Amino acid sequence: MKIIDAIWEKRNLGVSSYEVVIETEDSASDIEKKLAELDADYIVVKVPTEHSDVLESVQKSGFSYIEDLIHVEHDLSEVTRNRIIQRLYDETTYREMNDEDLEQLWSEIKDGMFDSDRISNDSRFGKEKAATRYLNWTKDLLEKGARFYAIRYRDDSTGFVILDTKDGVTYNSILGGGYRKYRKSGIGIIQKEQEITKSLGGKRITTAVSSNNVGQFKALIMNGYKPYMIEHIFIKHKGDRNE
Repeated sequence: MKIIDAIWEKRNLGVSSYEVVIETEDSASDIEKKLAELDADYIVVKVPTEHSDVLESVQKSGFSYIEDLIHVEHDLSEVTRNRIIQRLYDETTYREMNDEDLEQLWSEIKDGMFDSDRISNDSRFGKEKAATRYLNWTKDLLEKGARFYAIRYRDDSTGFVILDTKDGVTYNSILGGGYRKYRKSGIGIIQKEQEITKSLGGKRITTAVSSNNVGQFKALIMNGYKPYMIEHIFIKHKGDRNE
């Protein structure tokens, strides 16, 4: 079991927080004992599907289910597209973000471009705090050297993607999304992070998507991603049942 003191959530959400990652060797009794010892305003527990036998123990400890986090990977092999999608793909470009692109990204985040994550869907937090969290997160990523790309169609930015890597082989698509103007245009199905990763010399790319975001999960599968892990996500606020 990994217990992480999520100190960044004090700034983002105004609460003390722990993130607990359940591991396969953790027994139900140990989980219940450890969870009972934690004292924070907000606790997140992540349970891998191969250890679903402990879900009842997590819920007995007062935690509520909020989403599944689906982890997917891509080996950068070519994707077969129909004629229309291929035309859109060929007309879509990307560039590393400049200051103007960053300002556009942060404006989109402030306007609520993310609305399917566990923070947005939590009545204790909501979309305004979720936007603050994403703003802080992206600025931290920029400071740490992550690569920010604007996705563009016919000289207009349609969305963004942020990539990072530890070894130059596997890249992680940390965060991405489509801008509001293009939400219903169908352009969101186009993904360039595989092409970007290949241009950087990478061999594999990973990312994760919330089960609440069916549209994005569908786009990932259509672009050749394959699931390799699913985590059940549970949350508990101080004052919830079984405190």
